[in-house]
Amino acid sequence: MARHHFVAQFLLRNWATEGRLIAYHFEPRANRVIENANALVASACQIPNLNTYFGVEASQRDFPEIGFFTPRVDTPAAKALQVMLTNGVRSLTPDQREDWARLLVSFGVRTPETLREMGPKETRKSFKLVEDSTRGPPDYERKVTAIIEQNMPKFARNFPLNIAMDICCDPAKLAKLVRMEWWIRRWPRPAILIGDRPLLTYPRAPYPCGIPLDNPSLLTALPIAPNAVFFASPAKSRNKMRNMTPGKIAVAVNEETIWRSTIVYAADKSLASFVIPMVQGKVTGTWQPSTL
Repeated sequence: MARHHFVAQFLLRNWATEGRLIAYHFEPRANRVIENANALVASACQIPNLNTYFGVEASQRDFPEIGFFTPRVDTPAAKALQVMLTNGVRSLTPDQREDWARLLVSFGVRTPETLREMGPKETRKSFKLVEDSTRGPPDYERKVTAIIEQNMPKFARNFPLNIAMDICCDPAKLAKLVRMEWWIRRWPRPAILIGDRPLLTYPRAPYPCGIPLDNPSLLTALPIAPNAVFFASPAKSRNKMRNMTPGKIAVAVNEETIWRSTIVYAADKSLASFVIPMVQGKVTGTWQPSTL
């Protein structure tokens, strides 16, 4: 059984000490927020066989993970992140900007709920086209229907993985992100959370996540370290951010992280009094994030 991360380990490690993070989540059975001071990076944001093909040869089952997401998305993005943290955004080469853009796009298509919802939906849509185009004797149409039904589980699993990989490499999406203004806002000490749905956008994209690339007021944010957040936007949105204090930006990013995520991670316990009431309030309906 392979364990596949939908938030790359290289990103989560920036919040970890000796491979461990502080994690917060609401536990329904206890009816309270649980603080786990020993959450492992290796076990965080991962699901067994998430990126595994069904019904194919053993040698091809893990291709989406070991043949695409790891070598084509996560590994190049990790190198780009190191450059940005060490030398700033302007030090990125054009290829590294595209590598980082590919990671941003990938967040919208590799979460468990996206793959779960996209699978049956896209499979039924595709097979409906096949059925509608089938014309022939009743026996022929019954055979086609039987083949479709027999292969539905396999295709429902494999279609979304193929679509996700295609979207990650969509030249138009990558080009729009690459052309935006990029910058990093830093803090002198740990002030930023990261969640299991880490990509943040304003205006907020439909759940689970994604980037409304055609919105001229788009602001994209991704926590990249306990003291740093990456931003991408048209110039208009950046001008708005320049008028915000670092403290207000940190609060806005952290509130949106809590709102979007089911588990929130911190580098230490210094933000516990901020996180716990909001995680609790989100579940009970007594809290919503403030607007930028």
